[in-house]
Amino acid sequence: MLQTLLVNLKLHLREKSSLFWLFAFPIILATMFNGMFGNIAESYELHTIDVAVVDNDDWRASPGAQTLVDGISSGSDGDHEKADSGDGAMPKLITATKTSSVQAANQLLSDGKAQGALSVDGEGKLQLAISQATQSSSVTDAMASSSGLDISLTVLGNIVDLYNRNTDVVVNAVQHNPSALLDDAFTGSIGSSSGFTKEIQLTNFKPSSTARYYYALLGMVAMMAMNLAVNAVSMAQANLSALGIRRSVAPLPKLQQLLAGFLSSWICSFLSLTVDMLYIRFGCQISLGGREWAGLCACLMASFATSAFGTLIGALPGIPAGAKQGLCTALACILSLFSGLYGSFAMALSDQIAQHAPILSTLNPAQQVTNLFYDILYYDSFRPFLTTVGVLAAMSLVCLAVATVLLRRQRYEHL
Repeated sequence: MLQTLLVNLKLHLREKSSLFWLFAFPIILATMFNGMFGNIAESYELHTIDVAVVDNDDWRASPGAQTLVDGISSGSDGDHEKADSGDGAMPKLITATKTSSVQAANQLLSDGKAQGALSVDGEGKLQLAISQATQSSSVTDAMASSSGLDISLTVLGNIVDLYNRNTDVVVNAVQHNPSALLDDAFTGSIGSSSGFTKEIQLTNFKPSSTARYYYALLGMVAMMAMNLAVNAVSMAQANLSALGIRRSVAPLPKLQQLLAGFLSSWICSFLSLTVDMLYIRFGCQISLGGREWAGLCACLMASFATSAFGTLIGALPGIPAGAKQGLCTALACILSLFSGLYGSFAMALSDQIAQHAPILSTLNPAQQVTNLFYDILYYDSFRPFLTTVGVLAAMSLVCLAVATVLLRRQRYEHL
């Protein structure tokens, strides 16, 4: 049996079409996904903006403006970097470069040495100016979803507006009701941003917004691996291959031949899923939140399930081996549609099926394989993951039982 297992492994690994569809094609498609979706997350990150600060008499007469700049500034060395403090604190939004006049600041904007300018007018209001080149770049990047510059400019503009509104409130209170400044509730409400939204995390890990496409791809790869099991069964059947004729007269029992074929297809499909998952994890930077070991378990379960499905298809009587392989490919492509592989429309369709027809979603093996990785990614508890493993295990055992019955009943009048 061990020799038969090794022979099957060599035959699988020498099959060029299997190597392409299980190894090369997923890596190529994942690379394309990374090229299309790789900048989406970056477009929502704050980036440090180079800002010229007009340090004139009006600026020095408004100490609050300098305090604000100190709070959002990364320094005065002119370095341009991503606005990420890394410790959960307020990110450094601007790099401040002081100038002595508005004309000097405008010159920096014209020369492209600054993207914006901050100044204080005669009424103590903070003014923000953006260079035309920066504005054009912001619009272009927003359309291409390739940069967070437009987000950073919006945040900076909102901060300036909030500062001016707070200044008006304080000035109005001093002029008309100075005693209000002695009220802690009133002074505490100044600068309150309760009207703004705040992002929170329900889990201890923030998954990538594009992870679903990559894991739907793994679902398709798992379904394509059914061809390995079909080939393994064909190589053990005398009416489907010349090798099957020779094996039918071999002393090794047929059950052991089929078991060796099943194990070989399971090992090869697990190997392909593991390679593809590791490429997605480290090549495309789609993290599993430190649960890579659970991802390997998901690959092991997915490869077992698809090997069982392929064994059932391979055991169907009266169908040529080529037709069975075509059936596997067709099933992989069709079922992947309902697991969300083919873009946002397919994702929405998958969600609708899961919401309104959960039984159909449960019976879709491609969706269940995809759910293995969803469960790892989106849940703190492993209960959903174990539930999906149980569903796939039950489906696999049913397929293996039916395949066993079909293979035991097959007899050949002549070869």
